Amino acid sequence: MRLAEIASIIRSKNASPFILTIDIFFDNKENYEKVKNSGVLTKRRIADLYKIPEDYVLGIYYVDLVMGIKISILKPVPSDEIDYSDVYGCQQHVPLLDLEIP
Repeated sequence: MRLAEIASIIRSKNASPFILTIDIFFDNKENYEKVKNSGVLTKRRIADLYKIPEDYVLGIYYVDLVMGIKISILKPVPSDEIDYSDVYGCQQHVPLLDLEIP
């Protein structure tokens, strides 16, 4: 099963010119717990998906109260640089959509 099939919202946005945050929300506790306990969301996996060093993955946070997951990563290129392709950070969640959840 792909993450996009069981999450109700997957979005990304800038948390600053240097940090991107990705939010994943679920409609039910069963799907949230399935992803949380799967071991799939690791710093190494995120780094591989985004082709960044593992230490650029600042954290993966589970918020049980809202059945949400927040991933914060250091951007390889700040959003105010001419080379940055997504000034708002709103298209950066796409690599997670096809992530397989066992």
